[in-house]
Amino acid sequence: MRLPWAFLQRRRRTLGMSGKSSVSLGSLDGYIEQLEALTVHQVWSGQSIGQANYYRQNKDKFGNKADFTTSHLIMSWYAKQGRCGDAPGRNALVFLAGANKGQSTGNVLSACPRARMHIFEIVPKLFEQQQKRFKDSPWVTVHRRGWSDKVQTFHITAPAEGVELAGLYEATGRWRNAPQLEETVETVTLAGLLLELGIQSQVNYVLIDVEGKEPNVIRGMGLETNRQMFPLFQYELGGTWSDSRHDAGQWGQYGVAMYLKALGYALYLMGGDGGQDPKKLILLHVEPEFFRWVCWRPEAFVDGNLLVVHPTFVDPGLWEEIQKHVVEAKPQAG
Repeated sequence: MRLPWAFLQRRRRTLGMSGKSSVSLGSLDGYIEQLEALTVHQVWSGQSIGQANYYRQNKDKFGNKADFTTSHLIMSWYAKQGRCGDAPGRNALVFLAGANKGQSTGNVLSACPRARMHIFEIVPKLFEQQQKRFKDSPWVTVHRRGWSDKVQTFHITAPAEGVELAGLYEATGRWRNAPQLEETVETVTLAGLLLELGIQSQVNYVLIDVEGKEPNVIRGMGLETNRQMFPLFQYELGGTWSDSRHDAGQWGQYGVAMYLKALGYALYLMGGDGGQDPKKLILLHVEPEFFRWVCWRPEAFVDGNLLVVHPTFVDPGLWEEIQKHVVEAKPQAG
């Protein structure tokens, strides 16, 4: 059954975005139109229903630490290809935002000790800790900047729960009583960062954990023209997408997934115990409609992290390695 485009527009406004529906989506409309013929017949199909049910039945496996298992698998593959050794021109290149106390950075380096890394942290105290940790490293560069879809200066909101939850969001809603640090920080787009750093080769892996700014960061990658530069990345899902840390009018989980699907990326929800055993890794293949089935209420969200892979531009060997851990949910009737 083909659903009218007007219906899809209404559904996109209610489920794909948060806040005002009149905010411009840029090029997203065009990409959704391109996808309409491919996906409309699947809106109520058993494929996405099966994915949503698999997630609900195994929700405990899709926590926000499963990305540690995934990133260790990916970087271990690069190590096996000789991309983590003494030849700096060949070493895997990794961007990471939300360096925090260095857990994700350490996980990457444990699998690929000489990965070329650019790690970013906005909180001065945490930045100084990581700068001190890597001050003698020729492989890791620490930046005190944020990521977004434009160059802008922000005050940092730091909830009383700890600086681990600090971000570039307004102190409103749930976080209305959260203090703001006196220090400011400038944001950069990833597309602009490539030019600034003079990078012309692929960024082999990008890890995005930015407390609600994930849609902004993805828009700032310029993927319409930079897919070959960013063949593999991950971003955090979770509750930051459903409260005031998520910009009003910005894409929601469905909207971002639809955009990425239109650009040819495959989407996998990460599952695992957060350890380094690849046998524990689950990569649930999901379609954009998966997010509609799970997030049928405005305050609902999918938890965990999403792995985004472009089969045309990622290394074929790594694509094959990833496919060993992919789970295809059994289609189910609605």
